[in-house]
Amino acid sequence: MERREFMAAFGAAAVLAAADQAMAQTEHGMHPPKFKELQDACGHCVATANDCLRHCIGMLAMKDYSMTGCINTAYQVVAACGALQALAAVNSAQVPAFAKATADVCAACQKECEKFPDSPECKACALSCKTCGEACRKIAA
Repeated sequence: MERREFMAAFGAAAVLAAADQAMAQTEHGMHPPKFKELQDACGHCVATANDCLRHCIGMLAMKDYSMTGCINTAYQVVAACGALQALAAVNSAQVPAFAKATADVCAACQKECEKFPDSPECKACALSCKTCGEACRKIAA
């Protein structure tokens, strides 16, 4: 390949790369996330609720049934927050209505997890549910 051909190919590649970058920036700017804070709060809430579930199921395996209420509410948080996170990610028009119900689910889990302040998993889940519930109420209002 001669120098002239190389420079032409290199120039064409640079133009295409710049066009791709401009297109990506335009696409992202055209459809920004409307519910990013809520989406992140829901994701964190799902993660901590799953940690709480793992702990509570371990307690059940040791024949300690004191956390059965916590299992119930944490499971509901995983389901509700997971669904709301998915809706928020696509800017669904249903987010405000679903956020209202999810705030109630988070409040119930927070209340149940606060019964176990000595459990780091339950403590983290309660705090995450509080944060997520607040984010839900902001959107639902």
